[in-house]
Amino acid sequence: MATNKTSRFVTTLVLVSWILAAAQRSSLADPPKVGIEKRVLWTTSRITGSPEKPLPYVAERAFPELTFKNCIDITNAPGSDRLFVVEQAGKIFSFRNSPSIESADLVVDLGKSIKGLQATYAITFHPEFAKNRYCYVCSIRGTNVEGGSHITRYRVSDTDPPTIDPASETTIITWFAGGHNGCALKFGLDGCLYISTGDGVGPNPPDANRNGQNVGNLLSSILRIDVDHADDGKNYRIPPDNPFVDLKGARGEIWAYGLRNPWRMSVDRKTGDLWVGDVGWELWEMLNRVERGGNYGWSIMEGRQPTNPEWPRGPTPILPPTIDVPHSESSSITDGLTYYGSRLKELHGHHIYSDYDTGNFWGFRYEKGQVVDHRKLADTTHRVVGFGEDNDGAMYFLDHVPGTLN
Repeated sequence: MATNKTSRFVTTLVLVSWILAAAQRSSLADPPKVGIEKRVLWTTSRITGSPEKPLPYVAERAFPELTFKNCIDITNAPGSDRLFVVEQAGKIFSFRNSPSIESADLVVDLGKSIKGLQATYAITFHPEFAKNRYCYVCSIRGTNVEGGSHITRYRVSDTDPPTIDPASETTIITWFAGGHNGCALKFGLDGCLYISTGDGVGPNPPDANRNGQNVGNLLSSILRIDVDHADDGKNYRIPPDNPFVDLKGARGEIWAYGLRNPWRMSVDRKTGDLWVGDVGWELWEMLNRVERGGNYGWSIMEGRQPTNPEWPRGPTPILPPTIDVPHSESSSITDGLTYYGSRLKELHGHHIYSDYDTGNFWGFRYEKGQVVDHRKLADTTHRVVGFGEDNDGAMYFLDHVPGTLN
C-alpha cells in the first residue's frame, strides 16, 4: 500500500507540473488583451476653449554669486554705480553692478553699533547724495515702545568701497514701534522724504488702538518731511503745504493716512506718483496711488470691505484702493516700481508689484486716472520682500528667505 500511494503521488505531481508549464507557455505566447481595441472619437463633449497660455515672464538670478542673510531692501545711490542691500539684522552691503560680481562689501553693521536693534527695514539716499553723502535708514529699536521706530541719517564715506561711520548718526524722526511699523523710505520728486508707518499693533484684533483714522499721532500714515531744513527743535521741517498743518490736534507731518501696514512704496521717477502697497487683514491686499490728504479707510474699511463701520472717521473722505487683490491670489503685497528700463520694452511705463506669500507678479499702466492693461506677469516661488532699480532703470527684486537678487 505504501508503494502504491507513493506512485500515485509522483504521478499527480508530474501532472500538475505539466499543467503549470503548459499554462505558462500559453500565457507567454498569447497574452490577454487589455484596454480597448479601437479608439472611439468623443463627439458629445460640450467643453469649449483651449488651455491658458503660459505667463509671459520668468524670474532669473541677477547676481548668481551673491547671497545675503534675510535681505530686506535694495536701492541705488545717485552718482554711484553701486547697489546697496540691507539685511534685516542690520548689515548694509554694497557691490558693483556687474553680473559676474563675486562678493559684496560691508558698508556698516548697525547690529553692533545700535544697542537693542531689532530690525533694519529700509535705506534711501538723498537726491544730492553725490554732494552731501547722506543716506537715511529705518530701524526698529524696541517693541511696544514710543520712539521705537527710528529714521536716522548717516554720512557715507567717499571711498571705494564706501563705508558708514556709525558715529555720524543723526536721528531725524521717531514713532511708536508695534506689530505693524511700515518703515518704507522714498524721496519724492519734490525733494521731500516720504515715510510709511503702520498701525502699531499685531493682526488680531485689528487696529486695537484705533490708530487708522487718528491723525493725532504718526501711525497708519504716509509722512512727508523736509530733511534739508530744521525747525521747531526738530531735525526736519514740516512742509507748509502738507494737508493737516492747520488742523488742530493733527500731526502736520502726515501726508495721507488710513493704512494698515504700508510695507513698501515707490515714486514714479517721471510722473512723481506715489504708490503704496498696504498689507491687508482678512480678505484683501491694497495698492494705492496716494493723494495729498488721502484717507485709505483702515480700519473702518479693508479696501472696499467694511470692518468697523461704526468707529469714528478721520477728517477726510475714505477713498477706494486703486487696486485690490483677493487673498486667493495675494496675502502680503509688496509694491515694486514703475519700470522705465530698456531690457523689457513691452513693460516700459508699467507699474510692477508682487506678493511675499504667493510669489505672483502683476503689472499695469496708469493713464488719465485709470488702471489699464492690468495683468498677471509671472508665477514664482520667491518670497518677494522688496524691489529696486539701478541708475539705468534695470529692475531687481529680493527673495527674503534664500537671500538672492533676481
